[in-house]
Amino acid sequence: MDNSRSVGRLRKLKNPTATDTLAQVGSGMNFPIAKLIELLEPGQWEEFTEEWAHSLKQYTGVERWSGPGDMGRDIIGFSSDQKFDGPWDNFQCKRYALKLAPSHIWVELGKIIYYTHIKAFTVPQNYYFAASKGVGLSLQKLLSDSVKLKAGLIENWNASCKNKITDTGAIMLEGDLLDYLNKFNFRIFKYKTIVELVTGHAGTIFHNRRFGPANFPDRPPIEAPPAAIHAKESRYVQQLFEAYSEKLSKQLDSPDQLSAHPELQAHFNRSREVFYHAESLRNFPRDSVDPGAFDAIRDEIYHGCADTYDMDYADGLTRIRSTVKHAGLLTPNCNALCIRVQTQDKQGLCHHLANEDRFTWVKKNG
Repeated sequence: MDNSRSVGRLRKLKNPTATDTLAQVGSGMNFPIAKLIELLEPGQWEEFTEEWAHSLKQYTGVERWSGPGDMGRDIIGFSSDQKFDGPWDNFQCKRYALKLAPSHIWVELGKIIYYTHIKAFTVPQNYYFAASKGVGLSLQKLLSDSVKLKAGLIENWNASCKNKITDTGAIMLEGDLLDYLNKFNFRIFKYKTIVELVTGHAGTIFHNRRFGPANFPDRPPIEAPPAAIHAKESRYVQQLFEAYSEKLSKQLDSPDQLSAHPELQAHFNRSREVFYHAESLRNFPRDSVDPGAFDAIRDEIYHGCADTYDMDYADGLTRIRSTVKHAGLLTPNCNALCIRVQTQDKQGLCHHLANEDRFTWVKKNG
């Protein structure tokens, strides 16, 4: 990666976390992504390409190598746990004001030839150029003709490679190195189109965080609660009946008993509705959100409601109503998924918290 290079060492991808703010997502513009990526700084373009490479399922690992000492390797896709001792591909990131041209790549080809010749690393299966403004037609044609590509490198070696591969001295194209170059398979050198890069990146969890809510998927339709109480909701339902029993000073254990108490019947139905509304948020397409996003929102609701929950109340039902009402007023802002949170989700998360006994509605004496 040319321009503004980082420290020359292996760089691990920083996965987006549940603490990424809504502001990061909200900063995206309603503008074609292919144009937006032209505005990325050199380091950001490397990050984008690294994120994109994670959409390629054939790799067991993707790593970013950047800075002086990378020996011509930017983003590496390993096809086995053997790393460089097994099959691997290289993605060379290029950011220029214009489309990538032959003059931009000679030194990169020279690095691969030289460093594989001295056995600094093995020859990659594929070597792709990933340019933020795409690859120009002249380079497209050259990369499709391995004979002309080899001849071009030999012709441009002295001007573009001899003194630019290492800082330790000139690399002369002669003897064993020239023989190695002539036998090298130049068909490994290829390029990725902007369409390929954007399409692949759109399938990663990084896309919405980088480009904004205009690209964030809509919520699927919310399904109504099932008629029968499911095992996954048994604890918060039990807590509701404990609150109803306390309110009426008589034991209630079953939804069938609520028909004689229309107000409680309506409260029970609403509680199940919002519980499942929040459950649909949990099941939001997982390839569109950061890992742990739902849990982070639930934790934010918990901390936002904790003081309201802890207040003194006449009974558990009043505690439920006050806590759920307060939750509906909160505006969670802990990660990208927050842009799809609705009032029902915030209220339903109170019941999720009760389902985990983080909220206990009826306080036992003693």
